[in-house]
Amino acid sequence: MKYISKIRSRIYRQYFSAMLAILLLAVSAGSEAATVLLRRPIPLLPEAATQLNQVHTGKDPRMWQLVVFGFAHCKDVCPASLANLSMLVKAAAAEKIRIGGIFVTIDPDRDTDAVLSQYTKAFGTDLGYLRLEGGELERFKAAFSVETAFYTKNAGNMLNYQVDHSTTAFLIDPAGNIRVIFDALTDATDIEDLFRRNRTLFES
Repeated sequence: MKYISKIRSRIYRQYFSAMLAILLLAVSAGSEAATVLLRRPIPLLPEAATQLNQVHTGKDPRMWQLVVFGFAHCKDVCPASLANLSMLVKAAAAEKIRIGGIFVTIDPDRDTDAVLSQYTKAFGTDLGYLRLEGGELERFKAAFSVETAFYTKNAGNMLNYQVDHSTTAFLIDPAGNIRVIFDALTDATDIEDLFRRNRTLFES
């Protein structure tokens, strides 16, 4: 039975990753606004859902979560993404929607807890962070089909290397399902409009 359970888990992971990868490809290929409101929510793998929930432990269990990936040494893309994230958390609060923002570091070697705490607080008190390492981080990125690329990182250069990553962001419902996929840089106004015009989404 354990063997069968492992096979089922592997099949589920492969199916989930394939479905999400197709959606992300469609998002990145779009020339206009790339916000995707999923008709059929995609459930996160239990490990990823649990890790996200731990960021806002003790807060409203009905809280939705906005998730973006990045790193604190990023000079332009990540600050802009976090500024939009903070704006969206405030916009949701104005509509009486409980949403927490989560910044997931893809660069834990440089992004210590102290660095991340100071970095996220600069954008708003309702923003939290998630720092994972090694296999945990790789599995978490795979759960969202997030890819990263490190340049010039080696034993002689562990501080001044560059990192590339997508700007895709995710809106997660309280049950741990991906409900909306959007671009953190270009589609923030779409999500703000969603808060005002699609209130039934947040009442379900």
